[in-house]
Amino acid sequence: MGNDRSPKSSNRLREFDKRLQRAQDSIQEKQGPKPNQQSAMGAAFHIATELIVAVALGVGIGWGLDSWLETKPVFLLIFFCLGSAAGVMNVIRLSKPGGTENRSGPE
Repeated sequence: MGNDRSPKSSNRLREFDKRLQRAQDSIQEKQGPKPNQQSAMGAAFHIATELIVAVALGVGIGWGLDSWLETKPVFLLIFFCLGSAAGVMNVIRLSKPGGTENRSGPE
């Protein structure tokens, strides 16, 4: 078997590392931004969706409770306010730097 620690093989290894790094840099340039980096339009759509879903969920729960308990429009108004507050809190959380990276829950 050959001696892997000869100067010739270490030079070949360094050359291979250089070629590999150039190839990886070339691929990264062609691919563009990394997947976890959102565009401005994507971030705006995400924020708008969070707000709309929170309000719609609050209205849906309030309407369902009002229909079930026949208390129109008490729960609808209460849950509309709660859903709106939750939506605004989500928008504030997402608007902070790094807000879309950590979605595991409250800190």
